[in-house]
Amino acid sequence: MAAVCGLLAGAGCSGRGDGGSPESAVQALIASARAGDRSAVYQRLGPRTRGRIEEQLAGARKTAGTRMLRAEDLVTVGWVPPAWEAAGTRVTRHDKTEAEVEVYSAAGDRQTVQIVREGRSWRVELPLR
Repeated sequence: MAAVCGLLAGAGCSGRGDGGSPESAVQALIASARAGDRSAVYQRLGPRTRGRIEEQLAGARKTAGTRMLRAEDLVTVGWVPPAWEAAGTRVTRHDKTEAEVEVYSAAGDRQTVQIVREGRSWRVELPLR
């Protein structure tokens, strides 16, 4: 997840967005990652990604002793520099509940990001390894 957040943090976006569209959801995540705002990054993640983080959190709580961890504590932003600087984003697929947004660089590098609708907002699903 750190690598994906690092990649997205390097993307060149003009606005923060609010998750009202798939592309603005990616732009809002990028802006939050750039700002180092773990809580905002976590809030912009999709339910599958948040679920995997919650599973990791449950395991971490078993071994953390008295330290109380939050899900946001497991979000790493800004720890890994982006592999390349992105020039922008574009929607490559969009339906009522899912979309794909491509983040691209001027040199031709590309990363496709999965987006899902959650309520009235769009959220970003990260490929966790």
